[in-house]
Amino acid sequence: MERLFRNPRKVMIQMGAAASASLSFMILGMVRAWSSPGMPSLINSKAIPLTESDVSWISSIPPLASLVGSLLAGPCLTYLGRRRTLMLISIPYSLGFLLIGFASHVSMLYIGRILDGAMIGFTAPSAQIFIGECASPRVRGALGAFTAIFLSLGILITYIIGAFVPWNVLAWILSAFPALLFVAMYFMPETPTWLLSKNREEEARKSLQFLRGVHTDVSVEFERLKANMAKGTNSQQIQPKELLKGSVIKPLLLSMALMLLQQFSGINSIIYFTVFIFQRAGSTLDKNLATIIVGIVQLLATIASMFLVDRAGRRILLLVSGVVMAISLAALGAFFYMVEIYGQDVQQTLGWLPLASLILFIIAYSSGFANVPFLIMGELFPAKFRSILGSLASCFNLLCTFTIIRSFGDMNKTLGEYGTFWFYMSWCVVGVFFVYFCLPETKGKSFDEIERMFANKKKRQLYADEAETAACPAADRNDVVAVETVVRAPIEEKLSQPHSYGGHDLESEAEDNGEVVPTPL
Repeated sequence: MERLFRNPRKVMIQMGAAASASLSFMILGMVRAWSSPGMPSLINSKAIPLTESDVSWISSIPPLASLVGSLLAGPCLTYLGRRRTLMLISIPYSLGFLLIGFASHVSMLYIGRILDGAMIGFTAPSAQIFIGECASPRVRGALGAFTAIFLSLGILITYIIGAFVPWNVLAWILSAFPALLFVAMYFMPETPTWLLSKNREEEARKSLQFLRGVHTDVSVEFERLKANMAKGTNSQQIQPKELLKGSVIKPLLLSMALMLLQQFSGINSIIYFTVFIFQRAGSTLDKNLATIIVGIVQLLATIASMFLVDRAGRRILLLVSGVVMAISLAALGAFFYMVEIYGQDVQQTLGWLPLASLILFIIAYSSGFANVPFLIMGELFPAKFRSILGSLASCFNLLCTFTIIRSFGDMNKTLGEYGTFWFYMSWCVVGVFFVYFCLPETKGKSFDEIERMFANKKKRQLYADEAETAACPAADRNDVVAVETVVRAPIEEKLSQPHSYGGHDLESEAEDNGEVVPTPL
């Protein structure tokens, strides 16, 4: 993240492109957060008769519908392009909110939520691929963090508007935001990578030049893009049996376990039902104000976590995050337990505890389990299988999200509020032990080093032999070997030498190594 501030002029256009695509994540956050202020308002208004099952399904169905969207996103991104796909999803997003706002029957609520949920499946791959292909490698990770920030911003905006308007007006207002995405993406170029895949080389160069700035020499980076495209075209097809190798299965299982632990911490139950939680807590603080405070804390914690994730190791972040999340959920569960035992006296004396517990939970979650599982997913998977394994892990994450949201009401009914939050707490404790005993540290390791950790003994020995051969050449030590010495200028001297293009001094992107930096969801 700090790299964005070293030379902001040079990356300003890239930041604009990342922010434009991240508007889709802001709308995604609005879809997630609508049920928090919207469902209590809808139930209280009695405008549409709803059963308990309806309430649970309407709240939880978007993650399930997003599975369908994620399957359709791939062909759209391939044939329509990244930019046009992001522009087009704004239309169904608006239609979904409008169906909810004008709903006169429960079926309209279902259709609206399914439509918005399907667009969630389009949003994640579309925005992240667009940002990844527009950003230069040295700032790709930082710009990828914009999606998480805009997601939290969308949740906060929904909480604030929902505190002052009823459920249908909230949906009408939210239906206008997708227009921002459409307009912003209209002024953005298509990604150079997609244009090259369609053999539109001249347009790809113009797109890259626009993204890097008119005073930047893009010739080296453009040639590297072309080489990468040619390499990808010539790469071998993945055989199904290759997916069953230990070096592939082990990273996949680790990633899926982190996704399970992330969702079973209860984060999305808290986001989807924040107003309900404070309403049931009966604390002296207004439930809508408390919800807005939680939204503000989530946004600030998400921004702060972007500076933290590259400084500390992955394991330590997850360990601290899991411990603090467990403590906060234990306190929240204890509050509901004491309310059930001692009644309203607890609400008067400890009315601040639910808000304090959720603030602590959100800060801890944002510091570790919010971003690190997705970062590790990009690091653990072998390069050849990264796309397919990433899709499998993301689909599993969506299934876990649906399961935890759909079961929230039933768990409250069966276990009580305190039992529900202690259930989430137990998963946080399991997460701490899992990270400590099973998860390897990946910070500071190259992709090759990480792949070697999961290789079988035969491959590890092969890697060791290759390293030994490289260190000790087979030639006899007494032989005289002619070596041509190539004098290389220091990188600082290279970067200080101006290039010229049309009479302007150019800044080089040659220091980029082309390595893909995984972006958090």
